[in-house]
Amino acid sequence: MAGRWQRVAPLWRHAHLILTALVLLVWSLSGGALAGVLFLPVWVLATQLIVAGSLEAARLRRRAWLEQYLRDDSPWHGWLRGGAMMVVRHQLMGALLALVLLVKLRLLSPVLWPLLLAGVPGLMVALHLLRRRLARHVIADHLSAVTRRLVVVPAAVLLTLLLVVAALWLPQPWLVGLGWEEAIARHFPDPSGGAVLGFFERLATVAEITQHWSMQNAVERFRLATPVAILGWLLLLLIQSTFAWAYVRLLVGAEALRRGGPRPHREASCTGREEEP
Repeated sequence: MAGRWQRVAPLWRHAHLILTALVLLVWSLSGGALAGVLFLPVWVLATQLIVAGSLEAARLRRRAWLEQYLRDDSPWHGWLRGGAMMVVRHQLMGALLALVLLVKLRLLSPVLWPLLLAGVPGLMVALHLLRRRLARHVIADHLSAVTRRLVVVPAAVLLTLLLVVAALWLPQPWLVGLGWEEAIARHFPDPSGGAVLGFFERLATVAEITQHWSMQNAVERFRLATPVAILGWLLLLLIQSTFAWAYVRLLVGAEALRRGGPRPHREASCTGREEEP
């Protein structure tokens, strides 16, 4: 019985990641009226989860820089460790990434959700294996934060590649021979969300139709210039990579918020420095 509980326990320790993915799934598949009402609180929640991970990584980089170049008794530690300006910058970037993530989820094909849900246990395994590999080399107080920072880029790149392949494999509307305005008019769906969410859904839909139109016509009709194909590929890579980056950042932020990390005032007490009030 004890052995069975030891095998189940790791899943409970990562229940916050599973809950985060399920909240996104339920919201993205909900009706337009309900999704519009819940858009703002879900946006705020997603923003704070993304910011939790990005701030942790930024402060880790800042602490490493300060400890490398400044003396332990220098008052510059308090001035340069990152304050309100750093928080505001990451809040703005987090809000933008969360917006792209949520709008893209509303337009995402349901067949891609198993891929996103599979990313949760995949991230669990990656964090566990990487943490074990780094345990012999990284200071224990920074091990979790360093592990989370290092896992973001490879996870986001892998998810981007899978999303690009899926976007090319899934059936798309046939736009060859149509002008751009005609393609938009024929395949522009009515937004299902509220006023704010519907506005962003329309923008995202225009970007996706433009992407498919440019790529299909550049391949099928040689009279279109090569830059049109480049535009389609750039839009495809930009949309999928931004979405993948935001999704991985969201999960890593949930992990950082749940696990926590070394706090500045605790580190200062170890080195004898006093924190600013």
